[in-house]
Amino acid sequence: MTEVRANNLTFHVQPLSTPQTSPDAPLVVFLHGLVVDNLSGLYLTLATPAATTGTRTLCYDLRGHGRSERPPTGYTLDDSVTDLHALLDALGEHRPVRLVGNSYGGLLALAFAAHCPDRVERIMLIESLVPTPGWGERMADTLTDAAVGAFDHNFTHMSGRKWDRTVNQVEQLIGHTTLVADMGEQEPFSPERYAMVSMPVLAVYGSESELLPEVSVLQKYLPQLELEILPEQSHMLLTRATGLVREVLARWLR
Repeated sequence: MTEVRANNLTFHVQPLSTPQTSPDAPLVVFLHGLVVDNLSGLYLTLATPAATTGTRTLCYDLRGHGRSERPPTGYTLDDSVTDLHALLDALGEHRPVRLVGNSYGGLLALAFAAHCPDRVERIMLIESLVPTPGWGERMADTLTDAAVGAFDHNFTHMSGRKWDRTVNQVEQLIGHTTLVADMGEQEPFSPERYAMVSMPVLAVYGSESELLPEVSVLQKYLPQLELEILPEQSHMLLTRATGLVREVLARWLR
């Protein structure tokens, strides 16, 4: 793993490739969720298996998460978009990339694509948040509930030192940054913003996901959206149906 300086912050990044990987292959960037997540979740479940097929992959800790720098302010969706833009510039990645986003990471993928569509080839969403009216307020409420001790230990399938690190991350992000306040002020996507997302988008949701009813909004504004629903699965798709998601990713990468 390495550190990259971008947007005046230090980011912890993990690029992956094999000796057989072509340097001209498109880069696949994996974007993780908020607060209880960091790059390790996608590194272990999807990025490493993808890299073994000759795919160039990149995981990184969002600001405030994992081992990336944790400034006290700057946790809006637009801040995350600016971070990703600066990070790719710092890495010298100016060709269109492929984005794979889980939960908040999916929303970040959509926002980044709307901001600079010429830098995104295609997108895969995994249980992505949908930028409907009030999404920011709901996210802020969820983050408040995620304060230490208020979320189920089994929810994240963590234990030991990893759990301790996660608890510390939650404490720091919620108690010592503007994350919750920033999320509470977020606006829904406008039709014009959706219109900028012109590239192919594959969305994967669990049939029991509480987010599934909102996918109709994505279908309305993204006519190119391809939807895949995995039966008997919830929002924790990545951890509880890893093999199925990995199969979908493998097809998407071809």
